[in-house]
Amino acid sequence: MLPFAPSLSVRPFAPAEWEAAGAAVNRLVLHAPYSAALDDGTLAEQLFGEAPPTVWPVRWQRRQLLGAWRAGELVGVLDAASGLDSDSLAQPDYRPIGLLRFLVLPERKDLVSAAAAALLEAAAAFWRGCGVGFVKAYHVSTGYPSFQGGAGLLPGDWSDQVRLLTEHGFRFVDRYYLLARALGPLIEETVPQGGLSLAFRGGVSDRRYQVFFRRTELIAEARLLQRPVQSEAAIQPFGYIAGWQVDERWRNQKIGRWLLRRMVNDASQQGMTELVVHLQLQQAAAMNLLAQHGFIELNYRGYSFEKELAE
Repeated sequence: MLPFAPSLSVRPFAPAEWEAAGAAVNRLVLHAPYSAALDDGTLAEQLFGEAPPTVWPVRWQRRQLLGAWRAGELVGVLDAASGLDSDSLAQPDYRPIGLLRFLVLPERKDLVSAAAAALLEAAAAFWRGCGVGFVKAYHVSTGYPSFQGGAGLLPGDWSDQVRLLTEHGFRFVDRYYLLARALGPLIEETVPQGGLSLAFRGGVSDRRYQVFFRRTELIAEARLLQRPVQSEAAIQPFGYIAGWQVDERWRNQKIGRWLLRRMVNDASQQGMTELVVHLQLQQAAAMNLLAQHGFIELNYRGYSFEKELAE
């Protein structure tokens, strides 16, 4: 007689199971670059809060953290939500999209495919119940703040997640590169031309820069975050460039260079160890400018996905 194989079941987490969910998520978070484990307070806020904080704006509607269980053991987690991400905020509230924020698969390889299928099926039922017909997975704007500086991208070397999402109908949408620069001595800053002024908002952990022409016309913006990265020895602060753009009419006038050098110097003076940024391939001018300032592309690719839900 064949031995009995326990079946998989998927359901939302009960409060008594939050600790198990956090341990499963942290196991994977620590395998991503520039990330730190989520502590108890952050886990409660990020995994179970109705409107968790994110680096980029998100308009949450409903959220559900799903767990896959086998013989009483947690083997997988899927963080699902409905709402509007930073690219779809202009849509009306009655047209929400589905958001897949995070997927934890079993450590046992023989359970990976079955757990993923069960979790994605339960998530699809949740999204349909929210009136959703379109889903984004690992969109850059929906990540946990301590995961890759706040970017919600799926690291390309998480091969099981990449394979299973594509097998279940998700298609690649965006590819991001990761560039980093060690911080040290200050570098020279020069104002590119007359009539420009630089304004600051926020504090050390989240500083926003705005460049104005004649004090009234906003022509460029940037944003520097201080984020934790966990190493074997300790948790160290690093700088994350979460926004950096110049109005098209003002490009090629060294305004982006001015902002970049200011962020490098501010991060150095605040004791950060590195400055990092995610960029897409089409941002060639930004990549070139970063390379001129000592940034090196790391062996990393980050992806986001989309899927149309079947009726």
